[in-house]
Amino acid sequence: MKKASSLRLQANRIIGKTPFVSVIIPVFNGGQFLAEAVESVQKSTYKHFEVLLVDDGSTDASKSICKKLTQKYTNVRFFSFPKNRGMDHALNLALHKARGTYIARINQDDVMLPHRLTTQVKYLGNHAEIVAVGSSIVLFDNQGYEEHVPFLTTDAEIKDVWFILSPFSDPTVMYRRAAAIAVGGYDQSFWPADDVHMWYRLGLAGKLANLARPVTRVRWHVDAGSVKHYHRLIRKTYKLHMWTNKHIKSAPWYIQLFWLCQLAAGLTLSPHTNWAVYRVIKRIIGSYEARKEALWEIRTHRKSATSVATAPKKLSLSGV
Repeated sequence: MKKASSLRLQANRIIGKTPFVSVIIPVFNGGQFLAEAVESVQKSTYKHFEVLLVDDGSTDASKSICKKLTQKYTNVRFFSFPKNRGMDHALNLALHKARGTYIARINQDDVMLPHRLTTQVKYLGNHAEIVAVGSSIVLFDNQGYEEHVPFLTTDAEIKDVWFILSPFSDPTVMYRRAAAIAVGGYDQSFWPADDVHMWYRLGLAGKLANLARPVTRVRWHVDAGSVKHYHRLIRKTYKLHMWTNKHIKSAPWYIQLFWLCQLAAGLTLSPHTNWAVYRVIKRIIGSYEARKEALWEIRTHRKSATSVATAPKKLSLSGV
């Protein structure tokens, strides 16, 4: 009986009745780019998904756009709060309303690339130990600027420096819904660093990874959350670092000094300058981790070759 029920569930997912992926888009005064973001999801090569739009008390045309999108696309579902309650309330509502096994995050002003869902669903399906997978990004603006921003790919690399660098770019991440619910979902007290707080807790529950190939184009503009709320972000990031120091591992003095310098720079310099410096740091650390990985592989290969060369030759009965 259980086997028959399981087969029916799989069949329903195949024909799209029960989506396997839930794409969550929190909305707050995002009318300018929201339709473009949703349309980019609809162009996905993977089709067994739903889109959850949660409007958090917008005062622009966002609610109207959300309603029009539900009329245009049968796989779009819409929820809303009459007044602004905070992104975490929107994300947690979507997390519990979602029907998918996997959750894919994207923001109201970003663009999902067509291969994203197919690639990440396949990756999580092939790597049961991975609880969340992101990717590098294409950072762009409306004036034609583009930059490829890499992220560390393996769990070991990510956790080696996650006291300095965020494991993911939020709008690239696909994670296991059950794991996110098990660790408690999003915590409003850390907003707008709540996503990084989630990645830490998921990282304690399992392994993390990033794809080298970008799956999302992340839009840079003056109203982007990472720019508009930057001073709050930097303060909450410092609070998050104190949380990691207590709940994950006590950081050495030089890491704690880096946290203080990051806080001071964040409160005195412009968001543009701080993000530019952060990306430079990412590239330096990424290059260092890549060289370290290459040296480890060379040493492992040499040890293996030495072991084979020094092993005594075994004779068979044939004399070979």
